[in-house]
Amino acid sequence: MPRTGKKFEEFVGIVKALREKCPWDRVQTFETLKPYLVEEVYEAIQAIDDKNYKKLSEELGDMLLHVVMLANMARGFSIEDVIGTISKKMIRRHPHVFGKIKAKTAEEVLGRWERIKQKEEKEKEKAKAKGKRHKGILESIPQSLPALYRADKVQRRAARLGFDWDRVAGAWEKVHEELDEIHDLLNSKLKSQKSKRKIKTQKLKEEIGDLLFAIVNVSRKLNFDAEEALQQANSKFMRRFAKIEKKLRKKKMTLAEMDELWNRIKVSEA
Repeated sequence: MPRTGKKFEEFVGIVKALREKCPWDRVQTFETLKPYLVEEVYEAIQAIDDKNYKKLSEELGDMLLHVVMLANMARGFSIEDVIGTISKKMIRRHPHVFGKIKAKTAEEVLGRWERIKQKEEKEKEKAKAKGKRHKGILESIPQSLPALYRADKVQRRAARLGFDWDRVAGAWEKVHEELDEIHDLLNSKLKSQKSKRKIKTQKLKEEIGDLLFAIVNVSRKLNFDAEEALQQANSKFMRRFAKIEKKLRKKKMTLAEMDELWNRIKVSEA
């Protein structure tokens, strides 16, 4: 047996022993492991962002633990089924690697991947029941994904079927359109405060959601990861605010003074 295969078999045995003998592991369920699974994925992402590849190796091990643990807990399948299913899927959806079809660009690969996936879904639906509604291209995107990731994935899938702006300019115009709608609603809010009329806050919330969605679209068209861009903005704000907070420990500051200090920090970083 190859070294990797032997190591993997040993690890499967370790997880099996944990499930049989460890009081904590024995009582875990699919539901109780969900938060840990998400946490491990984000810790791996953090290691990638930090370019800490030793840490990444450790986090990938933690992710593997969850894969094997979940498979061990299952009654309808085994880790061998998990590996067999994904192996067959990769071969089936990469005919340009394991078959005679050629693909020159990543876009060609994605387009063919989606067509093969759609064909597979249709075949599954036929096997289940005649006349059952076929799932759309977007329905398999998990609702539990972070909102920015999910928006990007939704847009990319729609784009594969041709529903996309030809240029980034169109996506940018949509951002301005959403901004104008929010501007109108906020002006209406100011007027309603004076006349004691109620503004439709749900509509305002909806338009802010549309604005965020439109900004993700611009980011995608520019080949930026919107989630990563926002995380960078979060880190930048935290770094700058920490300097303001340090000053606040020594003396009280007005908002205008804090804003002035913020601008000085911003200039010094530039």
